[in-house]
Amino acid sequence: MPLGTYLQTRQGQYAGLAFVDATTLKVCHNRRIFSHRVFRAWAARGKTSIGWFYGFKLHLVGNDAGALLGFRITPGN
Repeated sequence: MPLGTYLQTRQGQYAGLAFVDATTLKVCHNRRIFSHRVFRAWAARGKTSIGWFYGFKLHLVGNDAGALLGFRITPGN
């Protein structure tokens, strides 16, 4: 929560050009998915070009100057 509040105060201005990218936030190894309990209600299994993972996806939106415009953390699927 404090990190999200801080990042919202440091957001840049939209200047007509934005870039979107996503990366994975892995919670545990694929072999331990069924025994993992901490994020069981929120994390999900997903697939990227590299392979399968269990966790979340971090989506970032930035402008052409490299400033952060927005972000969202979603389940892996």
